[in-house]
Amino acid sequence: MDHEQLLHLGRALRVLGEHGDALTRDTPREKLQEIRSDIDRALNLVDKLTGPRTLTDCRQHPFGAVDESAPDRCLICQTHRRRAEELRKRDVGWTPAR
Repeated sequence: MDHEQLLHLGRALRVLGEHGDALTRDTPREKLQEIRSDIDRALNLVDKLTGPRTLTDCRQHPFGAVDESAPDRCLICQTHRRRAEELRKRDVGWTPAR
């Protein structure tokens, strides 16, 4: 990891901590927008250090289409699992010819 990027990230996180300490019920909208900008800045620094966030938990298709009902959130793998299950159900009574 780049030492300079880590320093920038540490600074950005300290700024966010200061924002958190200063929050009150009367925090103005402009201050909240400033906080949002600082959060975005910190997230961009993290992305530079770690790479983009994957969409799924699948090792084969980390940036593939998402299926929230799949255990790994991967639509491609879930589609394969569904097809395999359908084939198993359909072929339950099937026996190979001799």
